[in-house]
Amino acid sequence: MQPNKDYIKITNDTEITSTSENVKYLNNNLYSLGIPVFILIVSLLSLMDGLFIKSDFPKKHLYNETSGGELKNTGKFNILSREDLSESLKDTVYTDKDNWLELRIDQQMLYQHWRDGRTEKYPVSSGNNKSGDPEALESRPGLFAIFHKEEHHQSTQFNSANMYHFMPFNQGIGFHSIDGTGYYAHLGVRPSSHGCIRMKHGDAEKLFKDSPLGTLVLATKGYSARIIAFAPKDFENNREYDKDEYKKMLANNLYNILNGRYYLEDREKFIIDPKVIPVSGVYTSYDVQIPKNQIVPRSYVAVYQDKDKIFVNQNQEIIKFDTEDEMMKFVFVDSTGEPDVTSGKLVNSTNDLVKKYFSNPIGVLPYFGPKK
Repeated sequence: MQPNKDYIKITNDTEITSTSENVKYLNNNLYSLGIPVFILIVSLLSLMDGLFIKSDFPKKHLYNETSGGELKNTGKFNILSREDLSESLKDTVYTDKDNWLELRIDQQMLYQHWRDGRTEKYPVSSGNNKSGDPEALESRPGLFAIFHKEEHHQSTQFNSANMYHFMPFNQGIGFHSIDGTGYYAHLGVRPSSHGCIRMKHGDAEKLFKDSPLGTLVLATKGYSARIIAFAPKDFENNREYDKDEYKKMLANNLYNILNGRYYLEDREKFIIDPKVIPVSGVYTSYDVQIPKNQIVPRSYVAVYQDKDKIFVNQNQEIIKFDTEDEMMKFVFVDSTGEPDVTSGKLVNSTNDLVKKYFSNPIGVLPYFGPKK
């Protein structure tokens, strides 16, 4: 029997029942093969155009990238956003001592922070100016340093009262214990002294032994823009600073962080010399909050036509300029979009800077002479 000319066997699994269907099948296979070949040819031509064919596009357009300034003081952050960089940011003051003291006036508690990570706490009773005694003082916030130590001191103001293991840090205000134990009931509960920080006898003695002259004291009522940290054991200052330089650096560091410029300005890491801290203390920004967001320099590409001085902003708006200088001023300065940060107090001179960001006016206490 002769095979039907309209029935052709192609493979064991594929059959074409007519000549016309066979042609359609072959055409489909050629079409499927042609698409990738066409894409390959176009890609090769594009590559050759970039390598061998000169283009006048760079002559008509300019590309400029601005970083907005170098990002400083980043440490080892994994940068995710401006909010991440600003979270829990404080102005850090470094000490080379083995411990520092955090007096929480709002908690009536003293925390002793150790270099090895330990923290010991002691209940205290701070100054109470609501007792009706006109000479009683409320304890004040600030950054201080212990400048005197005396195992047994007799008050010249309060009828030669005995003060044991006395360590003043804010003029005549200091840590100590007094005769008896009846005052223990107020420790860790409420202010009850004329100004000093009362402690248990054993606690005051231990603190006296643990805290050498120059030990830093950070007194707060729950908030401070400054924090104390331990400098590495082998760390040394870059050079020897004088008293005025220490004041300026401390003031400048606080100024920058309060004005959102922490990541824009250089910040020298240094160990503070306790001797430059006045008996009135150093300002800690207890009354001004650090802004939620610090300014972070941004990087972006600006594309414009050189011939017509045209700039296309992020909103696809076309802006024309008469000169390139005018355009560059807009691109690199006016369009940065930095947040409006107004938390700090603007300063115009070094003296003004030190006065507003170093000096602690509330740490200057009135003087009461000996009672007769």
